[in-house]
Amino acid sequence: MSNDIWVYAEHNAEGLTDLSLQCLAKGRQLAAELGGNVTALLVGSQVEPLAEAAAAHGADRVLTAADARLEHFGPDAYQRVVAAAAKTAPPRGFLFPASTQGTDLASGVAQALGTGCVLDCQNVTVAADRLVGRRLEYDRNVLTSYSGPVDTLVVTVKDGIAAPAEPVAGATVETTNVEVVLDDADLVTQVLQRDVAARTVNLKEASIIVAAGAGVGSKENFSLVEELARTLGGEVGATRAAVDAGWTTLDRQIGQTGETVRPDLYVACGISGAVQHRVGMMDSKRIVALNNDPNAPIFRFSHYCVVGDLLEVIPKLIALWQA
Repeated sequence: MSNDIWVYAEHNAEGLTDLSLQCLAKGRQLAAELGGNVTALLVGSQVEPLAEAAAAHGADRVLTAADARLEHFGPDAYQRVVAAAAKTAPPRGFLFPASTQGTDLASGVAQALGTGCVLDCQNVTVAADRLVGRRLEYDRNVLTSYSGPVDTLVVTVKDGIAAPAEPVAGATVETTNVEVVLDDADLVTQVLQRDVAARTVNLKEASIIVAAGAGVGSKENFSLVEELARTLGGEVGATRAAVDAGWTTLDRQIGQTGETVRPDLYVACGISGAVQHRVGMMDSKRIVALNNDPNAPIFRFSHYCVVGDLLEVIPKLIALWQA
């Protein structure tokens, strides 16, 4: 058993995902403590060009599993390929992004390796030469540690686990192509057409976010939230309830089933503060909550609290800012 750390390097049309870069940075930290190296595993149809990016962000070695049949993600085929690669040189730890794809893969790969899996880790540490996965539970009030008598620990890591490393220009890396062995049983899904919606907003980059919840009441009232966001020079966010109501689009959803954001200022309008939304915005530098319910849970973790009718408060805020 080596002390190496492996990273499943998820990618899209733009390159390695931000969470994959965070995994590489965290893997670099863990490998340094263990005295091992970092291996990035790239899976897809044409992944060789991404090897340089993986090296620039911390990988000592890159494994590529390239095959035309892997052009589109399928959990059965990808699990088989990833597990087969890991069995050739089992690492001390295997980090996956806590994305839809990473979560689909991690538990199946852990089962194939006969080892343990910890999902949605806020942090991963080293104790007695073993990895420990740490995750928040019980409404984010308890940080629970998971480890065990396993040689390899498979984990998925949440956004924010580490800042992506500054890329090293001209970094070289050992790249190895791994054999892809698949049969018809692994290829149960065929993608006939893929339509990708144009990305119009990037909430992760926004320094100011004004978000709306069910308490806003209607699409007409939601326009007030949009006006406040424009006035402050920020982006509009929303809870799942607001998105499900049709007031805005899915790419503006924040929370457990949406984006995780850390703006300088987060203005929550008519948001009760349920844990499903809280996990997506809790790390904002300043949280201002507007709600007509003085007992709303969001007030417990907000820096500034305003109790009042949004239809009265928001226009006054806009006028004050424009004065």
